[in-house]
Amino acid sequence: MADLQEMLGSTIRRARRERRLTLRELADRAALSEVYLGEIERGQKYPSARVLEELARALELDIAELLDLVAQELRAAQPTLLPQPAALTRPPVRDARRAGEPRMAVATPVATPSEVAVIAVMGAAWGAGIFTLTAGPCMVVL
Repeated sequence: MADLQEMLGSTIRRARRERRLTLRELADRAALSEVYLGEIERGQKYPSARVLEELARALELDIAELLDLVAQELRAAQPTLLPQPAALTRPPVRDARRAGEPRMAVATPVATPSEVAVIAVMGAAWGAGIFTLTAGPCMVVL
């Protein structure tokens, strides 16, 4: 997972560079020292809410816009969790010759093709929020 402090700093740096501002210019606009602003941009310092407001104003952004940029960076840095496909296997059959018993199938939960279709549609609609699905006597765990 991405470090919030570093992500906040890199977002501020990127916004400053997009506006073609030097570190000194942004620091002056936000009434901060260059050293402190540099530490924020490198992810070494956590700015207070007041400092974030001043930086947003100096970057000509609303505080909500600045925080939204940070949120977008955090989302982009998170690994995407893809749902794992359900395993469709045939139930194992016991070898009657070795066991000395009549042949019989061991009960193993198996998803039917229609259940797999339902899982695929639900997974596409709800993403990684679907972890288990119970369908009648069969349980499929993704």
